[in-house]
Amino acid sequence: MKYSTFPLCSLMALALLTLLACNQHVGNPSTLKPRIEKFHQAIRWKDFPGAAKLLQPEKRALFLNARLQANDVNDLSITDYELEQAELSADGKTAVCTSRLSWFRLPQISEQSALVKSYFVWENKNWYLERQENGPFEELAAP
Repeated sequence: MKYSTFPLCSLMALALLTLLACNQHVGNPSTLKPRIEKFHQAIRWKDFPGAAKLLQPEKRALFLNARLQANDVNDLSITDYELEQAELSADGKTAVCTSRLSWFRLPQISEQSALVKSYFVWENKNWYLERQENGPFEELAAP
């Protein structure tokens, strides 16, 4: 008796597709670090509209308005950043990232440095910054 591998391959493909469809609600760990780096690069080079796109949609206008009010295009300089740690939650839907961030905001000329905790959430197949503890963006702190 000769067995066909077609039904077995079809069944395996269907199982894989089902698994992938279910996992769309779980964050992709391989895309987290590039997302954090993209945010850091955007703020370092004062690309605040680009940085805002990495925030949860409901936080974008607040972030951009705060940058305008503080005149951050002229007055804020991110001098250094380094991602130190990133941890995914057990359910894969949130992540906490710790970075060392250094900056100064005119008229102050002394550099500030802090460990900044950034909280990311997985939404619409992307990581979005939800809030931050410490750092130069007070409007991103938890209420």
